[in-house]
Parts: sequence; C-alpha cells; structure tokens
Amino acid sequence: MPERSTSLNGKALHRLRQIFSPLNLAAAAWLIATWAFATFQLVNERDRLLRDAATRTQAEAVAFGAYSKSSILRLSEFLLALRAGWLVGETGFVNMVRERQNLVVDLSFQVAVIDKHGLLIYSSIAPPAAGERVDLSDREHFRFHQNAAGRDMLFISDPVKGKVSRKWSIQFTRPILRDGRFDGVIVVSVSPEQFASFAQTFTNRDGEVASVIKNSGQVLARLPALEGSLAKLVSNRPYLASNAPPSGSYRAVSGSENVERVFGYSRVPEFGLNFVVGQSVDLVLAPYKVYSRVAFAGAIASTLLLGLLYYSLRRSMAERQRHLEEMRLASIVYSSSSEAMVVTSLDGTIIDVNPAFATATGYAAEEIRGRPGYCLNGTANAAGLVERLRASLKAKGSWSGEFSIRCKDGSEFPAYLTVDTYLHHAYGERRRVALIHDITEKRQAEEVIRHQANFDALTDLPNRRLFFGRLEQEIERSRGTQHVLGLLFIDLDRFKEVNDTLGHDQGDQLLLEAARRIAGSVRASDTVARLAGDEFTVILPEVGDAGVAANIAEAILKQIAAPYRLAGELVEVSASIGVATFPKDADNAEALLVYADHAMFAAKEEGRNRWKVFTQSLLQAERERLRITQDLRTALASNQFALHYQPIVDLRTGKVCKAEALIRWNHPLRGPIPPADFIAVAEESGLIIDIGRWVLAEAVDQLARWQALLGKDFQISVNKSPIEFRAPASGPESWSSMIERRRVPVGGLVIEITEGSLMEQSIDAMDQLSRFQAAGIEIALDDFGTGYSSLSYLRRLDIDYIKIDRSFIRSLTRGPDDVALCRAIISMAHALRIRVIAEGVETESQRDILVAAGCDYGQGYFFCPPVEASAFEAFVSAVT
Repeated sequence: MPERSTSLNGKALHRLRQIFSPLNLAAAAWLIATWAFATFQLVNERDRLLRDAATRTQAEAVAFGAYSKSSILRLSEFLLALRAGWLVGETGFVNMVRERQNLVVDLSFQVAVIDKHGLLIYSSIAPPAAGERVDLSDREHFRFHQNAAGRDMLFISDPVKGKVSRKWSIQFTRPILRDGRFDGVIVVSVSPEQFASFAQTFTNRDGEVASVIKNSGQVLARLPALEGSLAKLVSNRPYLASNAPPSGSYRAVSGSENVERVFGYSRVPEFGLNFVVGQSVDLVLAPYKVYSRVAFAGAIASTLLLGLLYYSLRRSMAERQRHLEEMRLASIVYSSSSEAMVVTSLDGTIIDVNPAFATATGYAAEEIRGRPGYCLNGTANAAGLVERLRASLKAKGSWSGEFSIRCKDGSEFPAYLTVDTYLHHAYGERRRVALIHDITEKRQAEEVIRHQANFDALTDLPNRRLFFGRLEQEIERSRGTQHVLGLLFIDLDRFKEVNDTLGHDQGDQLLLEAARRIAGSVRASDTVARLAGDEFTVILPEVGDAGVAANIAEAILKQIAAPYRLAGELVEVSASIGVATFPKDADNAEALLVYADHAMFAAKEEGRNRWKVFTQSLLQAERERLRITQDLRTALASNQFALHYQPIVDLRTGKVCKAEALIRWNHPLRGPIPPADFIAVAEESGLIIDIGRWVLAEAVDQLARWQALLGKDFQISVNKSPIEFRAPASGPESWSSMIERRRVPVGGLVIEITEGSLMEQSIDAMDQLSRFQAAGIEIALDDFGTGYSSLSYLRRLDIDYIKIDRSFIRSLTRGPDDVALCRAIISMAHALRIRVIAEGVETESQRDILVAAGCDYGQGYFFCPPVEASAFEAFVSAVT
C-alpha cells in the first residue's frame, strides 16, 4: 500500500514537472506579457486620441472665436461708419456702402436702413418698390433699439428670414440717433454660413461640426448646415453656465443627429456668444480601431509565433526550412485568389500558378511549371511590347499595362498585366509575381459605347457624328487625289403622314426598309448615314462628275418609290434628294452638307420624288428667302402691308357683287414685293398665321363699310393658307372668335382655300370649315382643276364656289376641246349646286365664251386689276 501511494505521487510529480517545465512556463509568461502589453497599449491609445481630440477642438474653437470676434468688431466699425454716412445723406451713404465693403470683404452681406416706425427705407440687395411697404417693426433687433432709451449698442439678432431677401441671416445692428433720440436702425445682414465660414478650414474633415451659439442657447450658425438647426435652442452645455471658464472641452451626444462628439468651446462674453467645434467620437477613435486590429493582430501573431517556435523546437531544421518555404509560397500565390497569378524566377521561368490562372488559361499547374513565362505572349500584342516589358523589369523590377494572354487552346484574351519583383530574404530567393486581370468585358463595354456613339440605334447606319468624321476624311483624300466627291442629302416625302396614320412602330419599319434600299443602291465604297428622323446622306467618293451622283440618286429614288408593306397595307413613299459636289460647290464638310440640303429642299418644292443638283442660284434664292423672312418679322408691326381688292363681276348683269382681298407688301427699302415672293416664305416660317389674322380683320372692317355703301349682299373673299389651319381653332385669336366678335353678317364673308389644302387637312381642319359654314361663312375652292380634289370632298363640305384656274381661261380661245372642258366643269358644279367664278379673264372673247357656257362670275384684268379701296369704290361707281 505505501509503495502504491509512492508510485501515484511520483506520477503526479512527473506530470506537474511536465506542465510546469521551463518551456511551458516561458511560453505562458510570454503569452501573459504579450496580451497584458497589448491591452495596456490599447487603453493608452484610446485615452490619447480622446485627449488629442479635446485639445484640438478646443484650439479650433478658440481660433474660431478669435476670428469671429475680429469680424464682429469690423462689422461694428462698419455700422458706425454707415450710420455716420446715413446721417450725412442717402447719396453719400450708398457710395459709402460700396467703398467700405473692404472692411468686411470676407463676409457677404446686405445693408438695410429701417426708419423709426419700422419701415424698410433702403436695401442694398432689393430696395422696396415705389409704394411698397416692408414693415420690420416686429423684428427683434428693431424692438431692442426702440426700447433702449437712446443707448448706442451693437445688437446681434437670432437668425431671421428676410422679408426682402427671403433668406436666413444674422442681423448686426446699431440705432440711428438724432439729438440722442431713436430715429431708426442701421442693419448689416450676414448669412449664418458666411458668418461661420472660418470654420470651413477645419470642418472639411468628416464628422466635424462648428456652431455659433448665443448665451440664450439659440443657434446662430452651424457648419455644415443642418435643416432646422437655426430654429433650435441648446441647453445643458457647460459653456452656458455663468461661471464657465473662457474655453474648455466636453463630450456630449448631439440631439439633432444623435451623434456623440468631442467638443471644444470658446466663450466671447462681451458679445454673449459661444464658439463650439466638435468631432465625432467614432471618427476620433477610427485610428484606435485600426490600432486595436493591429495590436490584436500583433498579439495573435506573437501567439502564433510562439506556437510556431514551440512546435519548431520538436522538428528538425530541415523540416522547419521546408515548412517555412511552403508557407511563404502559399502567402505569395494565394494572397488574392480572385485574379490569375503567376510566380516566376528572375529569368521568367514559371514556378507556380494559382487556381484562378488555370481557370483563365486552361493550363493546369503541372503543365505550365518550368516553362518560360513568355509562352503566354499573344499574337495581338504590339511589336516590341515584350522587349519593353523585359527592359522595364530589368531597370525597375516592375511593369504594368495591357497585354494579350494566349490560352492553352490557342485563343487569346485581353488582360491588364502587373509584374512585381519580391526581394531576397532569409528563407528564399527573389521571385517575380504577375497579376493577370481579364479585361474582356471592359473591352466589350467600350466597343458597345463606341458603337452607340457612332451608329444610329434604329438602322445601325453611321450617325451624324461618324458621318461628319468620314466626310472630312473623304474631303482630305479628294484634295490629295483631285477626284470629285459627291454628297446626297435624302429626305423621305410625307414620312410624317405614315407616322401619324400607322404609328411610330410602322414608321420605324419604314425607316429600316428605306435604309436597306438606299444601302443596296450605292457602291461598296460609298457611305450611307442617317442624320435624324427621315434624313439620310450618302458620301460618294471619286464620282468623276455630278452625272454619276445623279445616276445613283435616280437608282435610290426608284428603290424608295417601290411600295412598302406596313401593318398589312401597301404604302407608297417617295423621296427628295439634293446633290452637292466637292470641290465645285464647297470646300468643307459643313458647307457641303448645307448645300446638299438646299438642293434637297429645292427638289421637294418642285414636287417631290426627284433629285436636284446644287447651284449658286439655289443658294441665292435661299439667302433671298432668309432676308424676306427677317423682313417679314417686322413688316406687320411697321404697317408695311396693305389690302388691294379685285372686283368679281356677275357675268349676266355686269354688276360688281364681290371683291377678293389681296395682300400687298410695300417694303420701305425694296419697294413693292409681289405676293408670290413672300407668301410661301411666310407659310414656311409660320408668320402667315399672324398675317392672315391681320388680313381677316382689315377685310371685315372694309366689308362693314361696303355693305353700307354697296348693299347688304356685297361679299368679300379672304384666302386662308393650309398652314393657318394648324393654328388653334379656338381661343381669342382664332378666326372663329374674330368673326364672332366682329359680328360678320351671314353671307358677307367668303373664305377661299386651295385644292391642295382641302386634300391635306386633318379632321380638325375639316371641322373648322364646317363651323365657318354654320356661322354663315361661305367657302370657295380656289385654283380648281390644277390639283386632285375628289367630288366626295366637294359634296362633304358643301362648297359654295369653285374658282376655275386662270390656266383654263387662258386656253379658251385655242380650240373647242378647251371650251368643252370649261363647259364640263361649269355643268358639274351647277349639278352640285355650286356657283362658278372664272379667274384671269383678260379679253372680251374669253368673257363671251364664259357667258355662253353659263359661268356665274368673272374676275380678271379685263374688268379691273387689284386696286386700293378708294380706287375700287371709284370703279364700282363708274360701272354702276
């Protein structure tokens, strides 16, 4: 029994010796010392950061207060000078406001003067308008000085919103005293942000704030500004106590943001102000968090090192060396597993790669080890790139740039390659590590952006930007080769009608098909582009002469004119094409496009579905049109227009029963301008709408006079342009409203429209004509026979008159066929109960033929040309 007891004691003693061996005791002491030291350092670092923050914010607050105090003193001196200037006179006072701004050059301010009744009588920003009363008698600063019994004191107000400026400001004021009695207040208003602007020098850091607070707790200013902060009162702050030291620091939670901060303050008791600077505790302790991680990392690293040393003592030196080398390689290769990495020797031989490399290139680690790193060099790399890479590694040990990587299967991908050299250390040789970042998606995104910037999204044709680039390139090439360059400007005719009728989706389909047809009609060397909407261009290099361009234009017109199937319907669309050539027509891209555009418009004006080559006469016509447009804008206001009236004669009786009102323009410099030269321009510019209203008003006034003079049955005809139908049909400026206001008698007014406008008008325009007829206004169809009106339109609108075009009247004496055609028109009109007016009657024989054919009325130079109102009256008197 005693032997067993001795044996047990021996085992326990042996175990104790193992546990408390010198190695274990040293390791335990090392652990205790390491963690105790880390804890001690953390506590000291936290306290140091808070002390430094308190010292820093207190110093900033003192500087803030000192600077602001000097600003207040300068404002006080400024107020005294302003008051003296005001007492001398307002003119000198205004000059002083401008001259003395240098006293407070760092403050944006407003100067105001309030009289003894509280009314604003001067403001440097927005003086009150004549008769305007701005009452400021309820303002704190006014009441203070009013009740101060004549004491001359500087007063600093709480933030107020100005009744004139409508902005928040702090009022610095002094009373105006005359003979020691209160006579008003001089005010300098400074924005809270500007007053506290000095604090911007140290509130730029995140989490720092600065405030100016009165002894009452009212916040005067805060940086950065916080919504609602100027309307708040603060309390329970050490600087608000009467016995508080001049400066100090404290910690508190901001009530407006619920953020704990370290605050420093500085008191300026002579002005009752406190200047406070605070920094977020979280941001103050941000370095502490980093330090704590470093400290704990150090402690953990020390612990791990202890474990490593502890373990290393039981291993051989060879095993320890191998283990450390593996750990080093693992640390290098796998430090960033998201990117492909390669470890090479200094001569470029691959030592190891990470799994991401195998995924990116298809090479397994076993396949690539031992091979030269330059086997990854792709064929897309520029010549000399590898040599520049080697030279940079040799000189600096590093290189970075874009590099094409060749994969195992022979494919390549673009990458951003970064190569660095790791220096020699005790456990291994120098190595180079290459980081490979695949930029395939980046390149694809750049290509998409480039394509979108240069190609039209709908048709995939070059857009305006790429078109101009290519046109300038072709012009430069043509300068060198002396070859002619052609440019076609293509505009689809009546494309808007397709959009409005079938919808924008079908309009897009039409544009796609038109683009395909245009591209199929040109040469491989030509460039087709879409500028905008239904406008296309074709660049034609080396066309030889304009004839080649004309042939291509003819082919395009033919292709575009072929029917389109849209929404189950066959739609026909034509095009107008303008042709310009370099260098004959223009010597730069912009001018060439403009001239081709001019030619296109000329083709459209000639009837569409045609091409036209640019000439200087087209340019001159365009300039003339522009000049007429500019002059038209002032002609109406300058009373340059006048109305002439051409009689319309009853062919059976010879009596003048109607008159057509025709506008005339007497230009002050150019003299009379024919209507044919300006009516179309007025329609294009939209000025015809205002001109038409003027014509209607003048004609209606003349109608009232002539119905009183010539009889109640007398009529005046007024022309209405198709463009005028696009103006609002209702409203005070509409024709319907004007006719209603002027109480035009039923049957007294005739509105003349053209066949073209009848066919092109919308349903709204047709409704306008119906409303005119309902109001007793008759409708005449002008230039009948030159257009394409159908009988259905004549019956639907119940046309009152048709006017046979002068071209038919002019041909009456040429043969029986023309007379028969005229008779047919008159018979058809009478069958539809429509009266007929023949225009352009110039001879007696024409009149006799019309009388024999049964025509109702005649109009033309045979009877009387268009004349002024007085001459018209004289003519009527002569024939009556």
